[in-house]
Amino acid sequence: MPEVIALWRSGDGRLVRFGLLLGLAGTGWVLTSAALITLYSPEPIHKPVDFLRHVVLVREIGLFEVWLLLGALLAAPVFASSVVAIPMLVDTSAPISVAVADSWRAVANHPGPMAFWAVLIGILVGVGMLTALLGLIVTIPLVAHASWHAYCDLTQRTTSQLHSSADKGGG
Repeated sequence: MPEVIALWRSGDGRLVRFGLLLGLAGTGWVLTSAALITLYSPEPIHKPVDFLRHVVLVREIGLFEVWLLLGALLAAPVFASSVVAIPMLVDTSAPISVAVADSWRAVANHPGPMAFWAVLIGILVGVGMLTALLGLIVTIPLVAHASWHAYCDLTQRTTSQLHSSADKGGG
């Protein structure tokens, strides 16, 4: 946490720029999702209960499953771009492009564990959301802590290296 505060105070805008890119990706998902549901829902969707009634709880297999698959397909490159990049941006002075490339490299080199990690994050966030968002108080710090350790393992950085680079102003 001190690394994030130091980075924020330094005026380094890399995390903000990366966050804006993630916001654009999220906006793309919302627009794509809305278009899919609007075009293919058998009934107009005006309220969340309409979505549940006419998309999620229908007996026929189709729209909901396509919606989930599309979400997974759009989320995969976002995950691949950020799983190592976000902690790397905090830990080092690497440019966003280098952090994203290293993130994709880590996913390509460890596809099984990274796919498992992505699914686990989805489940933990889903559980957190099902508890009226209160569960996110527990799941988000847990995911962040585990993500930091995954970054250290994937980049073969040790805690002593991380602390020494922070002491030198590198993170």
